[in-house]
Amino acid sequence: MRLVKLRWLAPIAAFALCTSLLGAQAPAARQAAPVLPTQAEAASQDPNFSISANVNLVNITATVLDERGTYIDGLKQEDFQIFEDGAPQKISFFSHDRRIPVSVGVMVDISGSMRHKLQQALQTAREISLALSEQDEMFLLTFNTDVEMRQRLTSNKALVERSLQGIRTSGDTSVYDAIEVGLNEMKSAHNAKKIMVLISDGFDSRSKRTLSEVEEMLKRAEVEIYAIGIDDDENDPLVVVQPLYHIYHYMLNDIATISGGRVFRLFTGRSYALDGLAKVLMEELHQQYLLSYYPAPSANSGFRKVEVKVDQLKGEVRHRTGYYPATSAAPAR
Repeated sequence: MRLVKLRWLAPIAAFALCTSLLGAQAPAARQAAPVLPTQAEAASQDPNFSISANVNLVNITATVLDERGTYIDGLKQEDFQIFEDGAPQKISFFSHDRRIPVSVGVMVDISGSMRHKLQQALQTAREISLALSEQDEMFLLTFNTDVEMRQRLTSNKALVERSLQGIRTSGDTSVYDAIEVGLNEMKSAHNAKKIMVLISDGFDSRSKRTLSEVEEMLKRAEVEIYAIGIDDDENDPLVVVQPLYHIYHYMLNDIATISGGRVFRLFTGRSYALDGLAKVLMEELHQQYLLSYYPAPSANSGFRKVEVKVDQLKGEVRHRTGYYPATSAAPAR
C-alpha cells in the first residue's frame, strides 16, 4: 500500500481519450444532494462506537486516479486506510456517490500578462459553465490589481455567460486576494461539495494576503482548488522562459495540494479541446469517495495531518492534507 503524491503536471493527452469516451455517455440521472453522516448514522454502521460530546466526525473526500489519470470507480471501504498524524483510524462511515451536485467557483486572471491568453481562459470558464448540471451552481470572479465578483453563485447559465462579456486585461496579479474572496462566496454554497477553479498564467504580485495566510484559509475550508496554468509555449523559439515561472508553478501546486485539488497546464497558441477538458473535469468533480471517522484521542490541538491510502494502487489519491479540530481557533486577522 502506498500513496502516490499529486503531480502538478497533468497528462494533457488523457483529455482527448476521456473526451471521446465521455461523448458517448448519456447524462446521468439527477440525485438528491448528499448529506454528510451524523453521529447517529455513523454509530449505526459501527456497533462498537459510543457517542462522545467532545469528539467531532471528520469527513474526508477522496479522488482516486490510475496511472493514466483516469478516475477509479468501484472501490470498497476495505480498500481504504486513513491515518491521522501517522496513527491509523477506524472508518465509521463510507459512501461512493457517482453523481453529486457541486458548487463551482471560477477565478480568472485578467492581469496584463494575460493579454494573449484571455480568450483561452474565458473559453475554458465558458465550457465549465456549459458542463454544469441543473443541480450545480457557479460563481465567476476576475482578478488583476483588484478582485471583482462578476457573478455570484447561480444555477442560471445565461447569467454566467453574460458575466463573461466585455472583459479586458490590465494591471497586476492578486491571486491570494481572489482566493479569499472566493472562499467567502463559498460560505453561501448550497451543495456539500465545493470546488474553485483558478485560471492564471503568473505568480502573485499585488495581493494584500500572503501565501501562508491563504494556506491557513484552505486548511480550515472544505473547498478544493483545481488550477489551470496557461504558460507561453516553451517550444516556441521566440519565447524566453521566465525564472519567475518556477515560483508560479510552486504556488499553483501548493494551493492545489493543500486543498486536495489538481493542476493542469496549458500552453498559449496550442489547440486544445477545451470542451473536453471541462467535461473531464466536471465528470471527475461529480464523483467522490466519502470517508468519515472519529479521531482517536490526540494531544494535538493544532493542524492534524491526514493521509489516505488505497490497497495496491498504482496511481494517486487526492484529498485535503488535514484539518483543524473544532476547538482550534482561527488565526486573528
